[in-house]
Amino acid sequence: MTNTSFSKLYVNIISCILFFIVSIIIIITINIFSITTNSFANPSQIDDKEFNIITTADIGCSGRAQENIKNIEKLYPELFLVAGDLSYERTPDCWFDMTKSLDSKTKIAIGNHEDYEDEGSKGEKLKKLYMDHYGINKSYYSFDYQNVHVLVLDTQLELSVDTLDSTAIINETIPTTDRTKNVLEEDKKEKQPLLERFPLVDLEYFLKQNSIDIEIPELDSLIKSNAKVPSIDVDDKQYQFVLDDLEKTIHNRDIDWIFVMFHKPMYSSLSKQFEEYIIRYKYHDIFDKYGVDLVIQGHNHIYSRTLPLSFNKLDITQPIIDQSSTRNYNIFTQPNGPIFLVVGVGGEELHRISDESYYIANEYNQGFGFVDLKIDGKRLDGILYDINLNCKLESPKKKGKETLDLDTCLPSPPSPTQGSDKLKVIDQFSIIKENPKN
Repeated sequence: MTNTSFSKLYVNIISCILFFIVSIIIIITINIFSITTNSFANPSQIDDKEFNIITTADIGCSGRAQENIKNIEKLYPELFLVAGDLSYERTPDCWFDMTKSLDSKTKIAIGNHEDYEDEGSKGEKLKKLYMDHYGINKSYYSFDYQNVHVLVLDTQLELSVDTLDSTAIINETIPTTDRTKNVLEEDKKEKQPLLERFPLVDLEYFLKQNSIDIEIPELDSLIKSNAKVPSIDVDDKQYQFVLDDLEKTIHNRDIDWIFVMFHKPMYSSLSKQFEEYIIRYKYHDIFDKYGVDLVIQGHNHIYSRTLPLSFNKLDITQPIIDQSSTRNYNIFTQPNGPIFLVVGVGGEELHRISDESYYIANEYNQGFGFVDLKIDGKRLDGILYDINLNCKLESPKKKGKETLDLDTCLPSPPSPTQGSDKLKVIDQFSIIKENPKN
């Protein structure tokens, strides 16, 4: 081989090596730039993927409840929020078995059927079993999921209308119709065992002992005949927890949505259980102050959705409706005040709706289901689904509407066009935030 040929070969080899090295450097540089660019991307662009949260309450372990859970599973929720009253059984075993596929996604609020109020001494054991299973140290707690903050309260720790005699506080704006009287009388009879289980105290003393630096509605708004009420202990630590938790959350720029969940409702269509005016008086103004978006409740075995409401300090029975919402009861842009949901259609017997307050946007008690909340950045879309059970109607013994014969409820037969698992959309609403949180 001549020197010239050798030199050419040497140059070619060196060129190839240099080309390979340069190529490697370019590839590495591109990857580093890509990683660097992504690491400094707007966090909202990364976290804005759509996800869904499903919520319901007052479920039990009946065939209706089992069908409800099956339908919930099919939508693959990333969170399952249960606003109290789970198994309605002496143990939680049937609940744990029925919801095992949702176990890691489940967050619960304590209801009266997980507490001494309705279950006596076994209620205390039930409460502990549920809390231990879901890793809850206290029955009030909070957590973040993506851009949502969820605050869970225990209304069993609060002075409430439900722990007074059944007709202790009544919204005076509600007309006293025959239907209303019947509801009150039925509820009063059912509450008597509760009064027998607790020592009785004078009403004024009871209110005084259980108030936490808040005003109590004037005693003349209470019915005099119900001056004897059960004595309970109120946990003032929960109130302080709420203040501290929301104060911290409002400064977290990664959170766009604040949900609060508890069992006994502050706002609801008039049904078997009344609205909790004392809890409303204590907490609604705080929810307004810290920009709570959605309040999830149970206890009434119905569905009920309010318009966005602000607290009325002059008259707690007359919340202030966001006037912009009166133009459209389903789509709310930058609403003023939280929307209050009652989602007690999980599977237990349904309650009668006696009347509708002016601030109710939609209500339903003709079937069982759940609310699916889809979060996409600063937009929330809520849908109430009825799981479309095939239930026979039974005629009332007295005058009134036909009711569902719960023992007959079975999955609807397959439809040639829709299949066997077609959900019925009963209600839809949206909340849109135009601007990011300051």
